[in-house]
Formats: sequence, C-alpha cells, structure tokens
Amino acid sequence: MDSSTGLLGYCQPLVTRPGETVELKVSSNGPDRCRVEVLRVICGDIDPNGPGAAFEAQEWGRADGLPVQGQPVVAGSHAVARRAPGLPGVTGIVLSCLLFPTLPAAGRAQAVVDWGPLGLRLDGKGRLFAAAGAARAVLAEPLLRRFWYRVTMTAAPGEEGLSLVAEMVAPVAGHPASQSAAAALAALPLPEAADPLVLAAAAVRRQDGRLFVAECYNGKIEAPALRRSDDGALLAGWDFGRDQPAAVVRDLGPAGCDLDLVNTPMRGAAGHLWDGSVESWPRAPGQYAAIHFHDDDMTDCRWDTTLAITPPATARSGFYIARMTAPGVQSDVPFFVSARPGEARAPVLVIAATATYMAYANTHIKFDSHNTENLYEAPMALSEDELYLNLHRELGLSHYDTHADDSGVIYAGERRPMLNMRPGLYTFNYLNDTHVLKWLEGRGIAYDVATDHDLHRDGRALLDGYRVVMTLSHPEYYSTPMWDALHGWQEAGGRHMYLGGNGFYWRIAWSDDHPGVIENRRGISGVRTWEGEPGEHHLSFNGEPGGLWRTHGRAPQRLVGTGFSSTLFVRSTWFRRSQASHDPRLDFVFRGVNSEVIGDFGFRGGGAVGLEIDRWDADLGSPPGSVILATSEYESEGALLTGEEYITTTRALDGVQNGRARCDMVFLTTAGGGAVWSTGTIAWATSLLWNGGENSVSRITANVLDRFLDPAPFPA
Repeated sequence: MDSSTGLLGYCQPLVTRPGETVELKVSSNGPDRCRVEVLRVICGDIDPNGPGAAFEAQEWGRADGLPVQGQPVVAGSHAVARRAPGLPGVTGIVLSCLLFPTLPAAGRAQAVVDWGPLGLRLDGKGRLFAAAGAARAVLAEPLLRRFWYRVTMTAAPGEEGLSLVAEMVAPVAGHPASQSAAAALAALPLPEAADPLVLAAAAVRRQDGRLFVAECYNGKIEAPALRRSDDGALLAGWDFGRDQPAAVVRDLGPAGCDLDLVNTPMRGAAGHLWDGSVESWPRAPGQYAAIHFHDDDMTDCRWDTTLAITPPATARSGFYIARMTAPGVQSDVPFFVSARPGEARAPVLVIAATATYMAYANTHIKFDSHNTENLYEAPMALSEDELYLNLHRELGLSHYDTHADDSGVIYAGERRPMLNMRPGLYTFNYLNDTHVLKWLEGRGIAYDVATDHDLHRDGRALLDGYRVVMTLSHPEYYSTPMWDALHGWQEAGGRHMYLGGNGFYWRIAWSDDHPGVIENRRGISGVRTWEGEPGEHHLSFNGEPGGLWRTHGRAPQRLVGTGFSSTLFVRSTWFRRSQASHDPRLDFVFRGVNSEVIGDFGFRGGGAVGLEIDRWDADLGSPPGSVILATSEYESEGALLTGEEYITTTRALDGVQNGRARCDMVFLTTAGGGAVWSTGTIAWATSLLWNGGENSVSRITANVLDRFLDPAPFPA
C-alpha cells in the first residue's frame, strides 16, 4: 500500500468558494516531484468492508512533475517584537517580569527572554539564569512548578554587574522565598540591530534569512519590561491584560516595540493577581495579565505555497481533496468549496462540521488516554497516519490532547497538515459524514455544501434560500453566531435534518486575529479528556463563557429536541418505534417501513444507534410539542452516561440500570412553521448505505427529506 505520509500538506484557506484561490502547501519526506489531482469526495471511507470509497476527478487544479521539498515545522508559541528598542547612550539594562513555570525541569534549556547576547533562561534542571555575553548568573535552586516568581535581571558593567533576583510571590515552607546570583561584567554587550527580541523562545536564523526558534518555554509570563538601569526609564514594556483577543500586544514604551504572538499562545490566562473573585477576564483584565506559552503549540506552519488552485465558477460546492502522488506515495490534502450566500443551486444545504473536524485534528488520544481502550473494550488499531502523528507531535495537537506541561489544548488551527481530516481509516467525523454525501449522490438528490466557518461568518444569510439544511453525524462544536443563525432560521420556517449525535455541545469561538484558529475551553463539566484551569473558562477570542452550551442555558434539546446523554462505543444497537409515532400526522416518517425495529445494522458497531447518542428531555428544553418517534433498546453496560447527567457516583450509570442512557429520535415543529428531525445518534449516518442503501434507515431519511422539501405546512 502506498505511503500516506511521504508527502504532507495543507490548504490555505481550508474553505474557499468558486472563483477564489486556495494555496496548497506541501512538504516532502522523500519525493522531489509529485503529481497533483483535485477530486471531489463522494465517500472517503476506504475500508474494504465499508460502503465503498468514491471520488470524482476534476479537470481543474492538476499539476504534473510539481517540484516539492521538505519544509520545516517549528512548533512552540512565542512573541517577537516588531522592532527592538534603541539603546543609544544606555549603559545598563534592567529586565523584569513575573514567571509561572509549568515544566521547569524539562531536561533542556528554555528561553524566557532572548535578545542577542542578553537572555533569561531556565536550564534543564529548572534553575533560572541570566546571560550577558559570556557572563552567567545562575540561581542555586530550581524554580518550583506552578508558582509565581517576581524576577529582575540587571546588566551593567561592574564586579557584580550581572545580577538576577527571583522572589516567590507566595512563599512556601521549605523553599527559599528569594534567590539571587551575580557575576562580573566587564562591559555591557549590546544587541545588534538585527537581533530579534523574543519572549518564550530563542531565536535561530537559517541560511534563507527566515527566523526560526528553539528552546521554547512552558509557562506563563506577565508584565515583561525593559528599563534603563541608571534612571529607570522605560525602554519597552507590555501589559498582557490588554487587547486579549488580538494577535499583537502593544508596547507601553516610547519605541513602539509591539509583540507579534506566534502559534497562538494562550490569552485569558490567570495572572499573579487572580484571587478567585472573578472568572471572566473582561471583568478584571488586571487579574488576567499573563500569557501561557507552550513548547508544542502549533497553529500555523508558515509553509511556502507549492501550488495555487482556483475552482472555476462552475465548480460544485463540496468536500474536495488535492491528491498528491509519487512513486510509493499517495497523500490527500482536504479543502472545501462552499456555496455563496444568496446563490443556492439546490434546495438542500449540507453543513460540513469543520469546527468539529479541527477540534479532533491530529488527536493523540489513542496513545495518550487509557480511556480509549476502556470505551471500546478492545485493543486499538493504529493507522500509518496515527503512528506518524505520534512521532511528529510538532504537527500540533487536538482539543482532546494536553500539552507537555499537562495543561489542556484550547486552540486548534487549520494551517497545518491534519491527517485525520481526509479519506482514510479514522472512522469518526469527516469520514462518517461522507457516508451521507454518497447517500445523497446515490439517490440523485441535489445539494449544496457550506461549512461551519461560513455559518459563523455569514449567519442567517447563508441559510436563507434553502428549504432544508442537513447537519451531519457529529456537529459537536458551535459558536454563538452559528447557534443563533441555525436557531433563528428554524424559528422563521426552516427545516433542519440533524443526522447525528452529540451535536451543539461545546461553545467555541473563531478568531478574527489568528486566521483559521478556533478556541474551546473545557470548563468543569462535560465529557472531556482534561479540565480547564481554575478561573480560565472564558474564551479569549470574545470574552464569552466557554464549556458546555447546556451550562449556559442552551442545551442541545432547545435547538433540536435532543441532547447528548451517553457514549456507546462497545457495540451499536437499534431503535424501536414509539406509540406516538403511529399518529397519522407522522405517517410520512415511516412510509414503506414495516418493522417496529429500526436500524439493527450498520458500519459502526453493527447498528444505527451508537458511538455517541442523544435523548429527549423537557427539563433541558425539548419543546412541549416535540414527539419521540423511536427510542433505543438493549443499550447494555457499554452505554455510559455523560458526566453532566449525574451528580453522585453510583453503580447505576450504564444502559442496563439507568433509563437516561438511551437514544431518542425526535420530530418537532417551530412557531414560525419550521421543523426539525433529529436522529440523535452518530451511527445513523453510517447505516444509510448498508445493503446498498436499501434499508429502513435510508428509507426513513428519504421520507423525511421528501416531506421537508414539500412546502406544505405541518399540522400542529
């Protein structure tokens, strides 16, 4: 089988429109040339026991003999001054800051500040030291992990001209409250004009003149400042509590030494003044005046463009890949061509869950979490892509991972190779959603495609003009504009088919300042692989509270009638029709279906109810007029309630003993004439194509779509 990692790439932007250009960025792990072909994805599931992969080759975007070479991936968030302060007449410099190291004894040096011959670093054992040319002042004791220190470094000629002091903000017994060190300094070594001023990393220059970094720091930095040692005049200083959403931190000094934030270090971070009285950085910016840097942050590889691809005006909206081939290599790079607002070409709009795809992109959960094998109750099968990602963590992490310092990953960016967002063997999200595309194609149903990002940016304008909107197997991550747009459209008469489970669950934000980056704060509730830090649950991009939509009064039940109740990864099960489903007004749903049992088959676990499932709940907002059409049965011990569904641990939390560990299929109408049909299960989408699409899941879905396309109003 050809290698899927011999060539890697990403498209910038991830989402384009007909007539607009997307730039393909390629890095080679071997070949020096490749062929590129653009394919529209109809089904990306390449499992030989699956529904059958299907692609449609395009005449545009092709290239033969395209030169390719390796491009470096430089992970690690840091800050670079756009200009360094001038030093005419300066005979001594004082550098001050507050530090909160989160991995001080990393076994390697970590640069806190790097400016030519001047620097402040941690050594491999966690001891802080100051450097001025060849001089070193090293503290005797390592800094403690996750404690604040007030640090002052002075460099001026003298017998003890290089000095370093670190004082604990909150001293603890058994450790020095203050440490100091000094070294002789014959002359002050001044940085040259070309020396970049870098925070949280050390500058490294390559032959091509581009700036790269190394020795990245893990931890928080607050209130860094440079002053003259003789009169204390400010040369440069930065208040990280200001302009939280921005990718630039303005200099408070006279020289305009603004900082560019690279690879999206964490804003909205609690600083040394945070006292627990607030949990929202907009309410008290002074308590959130720190930035948390990580050595494994990666939101933009900054690769050179290899090929510009422009879909023609006639191109269909849809899921696309740029397929790169060379001897022994076949590697796909995903992108999306979206429909323009107001230019509907079909009555149905499919919304690709790009926020969810990005949240899971490059996840390492199979390697890093013991819960994965527990959930499946089986050993993990690992693909080439997953093995490669485990060895090459510089490609960045997912929202399901933790950083090297054990803090949670809150940002995910699209400007990097994303190896589980493409055709392959990662049987979740992207791949499952393409089952729906093949089902639509097989039935000859005309549809347009747009993405989460389009919905976030364009709002209701994207949805208006369509009679039916489909959300797919797992639309888990939603921003406020996305939620508002979909809800408003439904209430105004739109008809929404929700073909998945665990949807509309986490509240996220898209960045206006860091292109292609989403933010998720896990908070203190929900099914999650890490918990947010105390006081750091508000989104830095917009100041909104993060975490579950349910926590903020918008449980998914309010939007689509059902909401996440359980995981069900061991095996999938089926639905049984409810008594209410036999109401003549609901005959359209089950036309041509003769069995009370629905979906006892499928490509994920052998049934249509599985992976992650939702239930109806009036207390959480399921509308009074909503109808449970069918409910799952025989969920077994493998169905496990989500954490927010119980407040006390007991033995009765699984599908055998707890009635909440179930899935409900729901239909509802809105006051404005709209309608929603919710399957409540991820595995529904992956049962559509069973038996060539001739099955009850397919029939019911087609029935609902036919009725939703019919403009006739629904009876109350």
